[in-house]
Order: sequence, then structure tokens, then C-alpha cells
Amino acid sequence: MDIRQLRYFCTIYEEKQITKAAKILHMAQPPLSHQLRQLEEELGVPLIIRDLKKWEVTEAGHRLYERAKKVLTFLEDTKKEITEIHNGMSGTLSIGTSSICMSYLTEHLNKFHKAYPNVYIKIYHGDTNYLEGLLQQKQIDVALLLLPVEESNYSIYPLTEDPFVVLAPRQWEHNFPEEFISLKDVTQYDLLLTKRTSGVGIYETILNQFHKAHLEPKVVLDSPDISTILTLVATGMGITIIPQSQVHQIYRDQFKVLQLDEPAFSTRPVLIWLTDHYQSSAAKKLIEYFK
Repeated sequence: MDIRQLRYFCTIYEEKQITKAAKILHMAQPPLSHQLRQLEEELGVPLIIRDLKKWEVTEAGHRLYERAKKVLTFLEDTKKEITEIHNGMSGTLSIGTSSICMSYLTEHLNKFHKAYPNVYIKIYHGDTNYLEGLLQQKQIDVALLLLPVEESNYSIYPLTEDPFVVLAPRQWEHNFPEEFISLKDVTQYDLLLTKRTSGVGIYETILNQFHKAHLEPKVVLDSPDISTILTLVATGMGITIIPQSQVHQIYRDQFKVLQLDEPAFSTRPVLIWLTDHYQSSAAKKLIEYFK
């Protein structure tokens, strides 16, 4: 059994078909089938039951895949580490961030780039569910997102608490002579909220605050993209509740910003990364900027 065979087997396992796996590996199907048979013969057990009517990974096949992925990941991480020792701080740093957490990233990224100009930076946008998927697939090094998260294999660094505020269209300013608004008054207006594509997040946190006060808000729209919400609020479709950090200076002319009366509530962004995964020097340095 060698590394090449393990890589072949993992690709077959993931593609659930030898033909597709052969295309990805840029090789013909017969040699790939032969490699799988050789692996099974060496181990003395069938790994995948395959005939015209059935394709099923055996228990031994599932276990081999788990172990093989760990071996391949370890080798890839070792390769990266040795390359970094030789080349110094370079390569690619992949960062995931939700739209709501982007403001926390921008204040550090410019400083990081000036300090390490040879590091290429790749940014992925999405909600917490999407970013967790990228982390688990090891497509990104770190992620800035909002709790809660689904998995538990993370190192988590909490950032500053972010209070919620109400944004109303500037053309409705005459409706809000004060700088504060109660949850009860919010229920008088159509409400547009951000909502994750999956799991619990800001949407549920906000609704929970209303329900605690025995109130029912008039939610007329939800979207995972905060820029969509802000654009629609600016047109006069309704009001929204978002973390205060998202009220950038460029939006000030479009909205009336209102603080929430007691009970005020907030969210807490976090920086997370995989605990059991090799962190590049660039990723470690970025994490230090947040601490």
C-alpha cells in the first residue's frame, strides 16, 4: 500500500464511481480499477462492492477512507510546513467571513498585507453554515462568523460584543423624533431580517427577544445577505435590526439609526479555526492580529 493508492481510493470513495474518479485523476478507468483490486488483495478484504446493480462501500472501506484522509492531510500539511521554512512567509491565506463580520476583518487586513506583502489573500463570503463547510473541507484557514456553530473541533477566539440597532429609511425620519425605539414600537413596522440558510443565528436571536416580551414582529422578508436587506430598507420597504458594526459611514445618509430601549441585546462575532489542522505561518500571524 502506498500514498498513490490511498489517493486513488479516496477519490473513488468521494466520487462514488470509478469513471468519474478516473477523469479527476487524469487516468484511464482500467488502470484505476486494477489499483483498487490490488489494494483489496493486499488488505485481504473487499473495500467497495461493485457490480451492475450495486455500488456499496464496506465497513472496511469506510474505515480505510477515514485513516487515508488523515494520512494524506498530514502529508499535505508537512509539505506546506517545509515549503514555508524554505520560502519564508508566502503562499495563500484563505479567509472566510460573513457579511456581518466583514468590518472586523478590514481593520486588520490592511496592516497584515503591509507586513506580509508576499502572502496572497483569498476571501470567501457566506453565512455561518457555509463557512463551517469550507472549514471542515479545509478550503479556508480561518473564519469570522457569528455563534452558534454546528461542529465542536474548533479553536474559538471571541471578538467584541456587538449591540443590535434598528435602521429605518431616512425618508421615515419624521416618524422617529427620538434616538431610541422600543421593541413594541418596532412591531408597528414591516421588518426585514437576515437569516442563515441553515441553523440558528441572528434571525432566531431577534425573534426570541420579541417573544420574551410577548410581542409578535411583522417580519415580511428574510435574506442571508445583509447588503440586500440594507438596499431594500433604503428604498422604504421596511425597517431592520442589525449589529451596530454594520452601520458604516457610507450608509449614514440613507438610514435613521435608532438604539433599542431596554432590554438591549447583542451578538458576539468569533474568529475560529480547526483545532486539529496544521495552521500556516500566515494564518497564525493573522490570528495574532486579532488578539
